[in-house]
Amino acid sequence: MAEPVLLQPPTPGDRLRVVALSGPITDWEALTAGVALWEAEGYRVEVDVVREPWGYLAGRDADRRAALHRAWIDPNCAAILCARGGYGCARLLEGWVWPAGRPKWVIGFSDTTALLWSLWSQGIPSLHGPLITTLAQESDASRQRLWDAVAGRPLAPLQGTPWVSGQAEGWLLPANLTVATHLIGTPHLPSLEGAILALE
Repeated sequence: MAEPVLLQPPTPGDRLRVVALSGPITDWEALTAGVALWEAEGYRVEVDVVREPWGYLAGRDADRRAALHRAWIDPNCAAILCARGGYGCARLLEGWVWPAGRPKWVIGFSDTTALLWSLWSQGIPSLHGPLITTLAQESDASRQRLWDAVAGRPLAPLQGTPWVSGQAEGWLLPANLTVATHLIGTPHLPSLEGAILALE
């Protein structure tokens, strides 16, 4: 893996772009509610979503890949917000090379693992966090953790019950297990050496 890049997180007033790279948008009210929550934090949000679903995908691979490309190379886009999960992100990585330009956070989870891990294989960190269409359903604590993470404020330690005793230190690498296994054998699988996996 390349040496990690230190990214400037988005700040209130920055423009963020919503893209649908996995399943189709079936609940537009949820998307609107998620956008409103980001805007309430002071961000400007632009929705660039393919309006013609293709089966169980938000659009044809070429159209979804083009939306990702537009957001990535846009110098005025500070971060990419994934609309929803489902299936389809890994399909976008076939023959994909991250374009040159200003690296930026991609924010999402579940199916977005394909993009997050592909970026991390290039040394570019992102944020495993709520999707636009699920944001309004998150608890207040979950949303506050997202705002704190984006703002670079200290985060309370995650609590849980470990499988084994002892202490470990390393890069925290969250993932959807199914999506992560589909990256095995591809150039988009980051090195797991020294990583702490957090699997959903």
